[in-house]
Amino acid sequence: MRSAVLSRDSAGAGGGAAALLRASDRIAALSGVFATLCLCALLLLILAGVGRSILGKLSPDWGGEITIAWEYSAYLMGAVFMFGAAAGLRAGSHVRVSILLARTGPALTLLLEVLSTVIGLLVCGFLAWSLFNFTLRAWNNDQLSSGSLTPLWVPDAVLALGAFLLALQMAVRLLRLVIGVPTEDDALKAGSVSE
Repeated sequence: MRSAVLSRDSAGAGGGAAALLRASDRIAALSGVFATLCLCALLLLILAGVGRSILGKLSPDWGGEITIAWEYSAYLMGAVFMFGAAAGLRAGSHVRVSILLARTGPALTLLLEVLSTVIGLLVCGFLAWSLFNFTLRAWNNDQLSSGSLTPLWVPDAVLALGAFLLALQMAVRLLRLVIGVPTEDDALKAGSVSE
């Protein structure tokens, strides 16, 4: 089923473009999986903190805070946001002004889509570049977090990779618009509550 969607979506693309589109779809799907795993890890960290709090009420020896909980929660939330945004762009889950697009003709709709994608690509490219520079600075200066003494280049690198993947999905979206293939993949969308 998934390969049928990929081949149908990239049917209008040439050989090299079709391979690029299939690869970007796999990257978007993996990005979504990674975001989900980070969200599960965040949930486990929160549940562990709640569990320690409950145990602390039973016996003071068992209780106490998990010292890295707030710091690692922030790292995981950043990863969920960045990697989830890359997957969400391909799935068509980002907020758009659909009412405006519904009232325009095909040519103006394409122009608005291309213009908004170029702006998004520039913003995401700048974000990825900035986060990459943060990573290099943290690496070169051997920066450590104050709470857990985690080398800061590690979470910075994860965020930089997520921003790069989002910029990549923006670039591929622009390619899809130019060659006239669908920009959204319904197979990547989460089901609604009513389904």
